[in-house]
Amino acid sequence: MFNDYYHKKIKAYLKILLLSVIYISIFISKSHAENRNEVKVGILLGFSGVVESITPSMADSAELAFNEISNDADLSKKIKFKIQRADTSCSNKNLAKNSATKLIKEGISAIIGAACPDITIEVAKNVSVPKKILMISPADTSDELINLKDDGYVFRTTPPKLRGSQILADITSDRGIKKVAITYSSNQDFEKFARAYSKALNKNKIETSIMIAHNNNTNDYSKHISALTAAGGEALAVISDINLGGDQIIKSVMDTGMFRSFILPDNMIDPEIIDKFKEKNLKQSFGYVQGLSNLGSEKFFNLAQNSGIDSSSPYTGESYDAAALIILSNFAKIYSKEKSINNIIYSVANKPGIKIFPGEIKKAINILSEGKSINYEGATGVEFDKVGDTLGSFVEVDFNKGKLKSKKLR
Repeated sequence: MFNDYYHKKIKAYLKILLLSVIYISIFISKSHAENRNEVKVGILLGFSGVVESITPSMADSAELAFNEISNDADLSKKIKFKIQRADTSCSNKNLAKNSATKLIKEGISAIIGAACPDITIEVAKNVSVPKKILMISPADTSDELINLKDDGYVFRTTPPKLRGSQILADITSDRGIKKVAITYSSNQDFEKFARAYSKALNKNKIETSIMIAHNNNTNDYSKHISALTAAGGEALAVISDINLGGDQIIKSVMDTGMFRSFILPDNMIDPEIIDKFKEKNLKQSFGYVQGLSNLGSEKFFNLAQNSGIDSSSPYTGESYDAAALIILSNFAKIYSKEKSINNIIYSVANKPGIKIFPGEIKKAINILSEGKSINYEGATGVEFDKVGDTLGSFVEVDFNKGKLKSKKLR
């Protein structure tokens, strides 16, 4: 009887143990199934530091794209995205690299970021590219990224600064101008822009009569104006910022009346300048501002507004587009034999294909599932060149009766 009691007890224990093993196996299998379709994406931005006021809206805009499909049960069975934010501080390279390394250790397969120039290139060179992690920056406009050897893993949804110099040269050419004087702020970035602009003018058979730097801490620009005047030209290009001497140059030139036409990049298109132009007949002056594709920007504005996001905050549309491209490229992997992430990004972002705008991510996935091509236009008119830089969209503007007038989308 004693043996029967323990025999029954042992059988009961074994039964409980067997059931436990079965339950654990089911749980593990379910867990593996859930993790198998999980894609982790890092949002790596300067949440502290000099850009901390704009990065929350950028991150919210990126997450807005993921939210479009987060509640779709059928799509979640195929891919479920998990978003993780990390800070770069915008100026601390070590913090940025450590944050990126931590994200990769936690299993992310793509990064939206970074926002600040030195940080993006530092993270790319030392962390993301060696680990073969896709990185799409929504805000880095530095020209240094153009020549980065990234093996096709780095893209950006905002154009580099040099793209603006090409646009400005094209506008200058279309205006029929044959000779231009250039003054630029004595700053490395503005000097690069001025030299690139002059080179682009030359390709359009437009002469640069003079190209000289100006300082922003000078009370008397008379010698500078004299040099520009002596060189001559049909127009004066002011490659500067209104706070870096550009406004003073224009004021001084207007006082002398030596130039009747000014050529201005987006840094110089400011209400203060427009007010100055009311004083004189300067309707031949022109320039550009960065613009958005009309339909795409309108759709993004409505999406953002409904979610309480300030779409006027810098780089929000670009952040949404970066996230949308990551979503679409991951689904494209499922429906395509192509395995190269570089080729997949180009296939969903560039022509040919059915145009896709903000709020149409599900529509795009359905099109991909049918084996058809898409052309993601997004909020900002995305179209990548051979190095992964978006061509961007620019609005040609001119000045008429003291008002800024949009002329043409480029």
